Amino acid sequence: MEKSYEKVIEYVKHGIGSGEIQAGEKLLPERELAQKLEISRNSAREGLRILENMGVLESQQGAGNYVSGNFDEILAEMLSFMYILKKIDVDKITEFRSTLEWGAIETGVKQATEEQRKKMMSYLDNLERAETEEERVRWDKAIHYLLIEASGNFCMLANYKALNNIPKMRGKIIEGMHSEQFLSRAHRTLAEGFAEGNIEKAREGLKLHFHYIYQYL
Repeated sequence: MEKSYEKVIEYVKHGIGSGEIQAGEKLLPERELAQKLEISRNSAREGLRILENMGVLESQQGAGNYVSGNFDEILAEMLSFMYILKKIDVDKITEFRSTLEWGAIETGVKQATEEQRKKMMSYLDNLERAETEEERVRWDKAIHYLLIEASGNFCMLANYKALNNIPKMRGKIIEGMHSEQFLSRAHRTLAEGFAEGNIEKAREGLKLHFHYIYQYL
């Protein structure tokens, strides 16, 4: 049997799905919402509290409740907690990451903007010039994130952000291969292929990248 507060959750969910409620939009006041859904104010308050805890709503003191405008960030955090709590091992993470990047590469390379292509080469330059491993991790991540971002696929992007919140693998790969030379070659091939709009070259770089990961991780 549906609990009264669940009517609030379903109301907001349906409203967002139908487009009647937009990101950043203010919801009805608690009293009006309770009347509309024919539930008690306590039930309306409970439903709103749950939605706020989920990150769907943002409560502004004295101003009311608004639909969150940064739910993608919240979703990524929720997914990362799920992956960690489920104790997903490195092999599974690598397999999923590979699936995401291979799924994004053709669309990403095809529809990347000129700004994104320039940004990719800038990231590669920063990676190759980096003097510390912390810097290299930052630009390594930026290159792969940009590939996913260029695909325009929100679901892929949210999951990729979540994976990036899990302890990094790069150090283990470098330690295993005893050199950054091979990984650097993979990144250069991938980045140049992306910047040039050359899908085959970008694929070759990605293939090399995951070859090294699976070989040395």
